[in-house]
Amino acid sequence: MLETDPEILAAFAEESAERLGALEAGLLKLERLDQAPPAELLNAVFRDAHSIKAGANLLHLKSLEAAAHRLENVLDGLRKGQLALGDEVTQALLDGVDLLRELLSSPGAAAPADMSQRLAALQFIIGHAAEAS
Repeated sequence: MLETDPEILAAFAEESAERLGALEAGLLKLERLDQAPPAELLNAVFRDAHSIKAGANLLHLKSLEAAAHRLENVLDGLRKGQLALGDEVTQALLDGVDLLRELLSSPGAAAPADMSQRLAALQFIIGHAAEAS
C-alpha cells in the first residue's frame, strides 16, 4: 500500500523537509519586511505549503495534510490581501511550520494530542479575516 511504502515515505519526508526549510526562510524574510510583502515571495511560501499538503493527501497522512492545509489557508489569505502580515500572523505561521516538522518526523504516527490546540491560532486568524470582510 502506498502509505506504508518506506521508500516513498522517505522520499516524501526528504522533499517536504526541504520545502519546510524554504517555507520557514520565506516566512522569516516576510517577518523582516517593513513594506508590503512581494507577491512572488508570498506565492513561493504558499506553493511550499500546498505541495506538502498535496503529498500528504496522496499518502493518506491526514494529520500532516490537515496542518498543512490550515497553514496554506492563512498564506492564501495573505496572497489575496484578506490578511495583513503582522507579528501574530507570522508567529502562528512559524508555529505551524514547527508542527509540520514534528508531524513529518514520524509521518505514520498519530497526531500529537495538542494538535488541534496548536492549530487554533491559525484558525483564529482565518476566522478573524472572514469576520472582517
